[in-house]
Amino acid sequence: MRSLWTRYLALLENDLSTQIFDNVKNLLVCALLFAAGTDTLMGRRELFIGVFASNIAGWGLIILSTLLMLLNVSDGIRRLAKLPYHLALQVLLILVYVVIAERVVEIVWGFRAH
Repeated sequence: MRSLWTRYLALLENDLSTQIFDNVKNLLVCALLFAAGTDTLMGRRELFIGVFASNIAGWGLIILSTLLMLLNVSDGIRRLAKLPYHLALQVLLILVYVVIAERVVEIVWGFRAH
């Protein structure tokens, strides 16, 4: 038990909590951008004072959020590759990302519907 505590403290010294919170924050921002893009596509409203159609703005947000999400996931996977049992942690990370991102999009759609 003491060795686990020592390893935990060492991880905290290496800014583990900062890295985790930054990763989660980036995940939430990407999910919100994705939700905004999909809402724009579903709403069919003119944006940017009629210069661009809502299709272009919606797809632009979706593509941007997807690229940022891939960058965030690849950074998390790269960091996890240094740890023991890294394959299991990487699969778990990807599953958690997909579930959280999907849920945030549903929540944003729910708020926009009311």
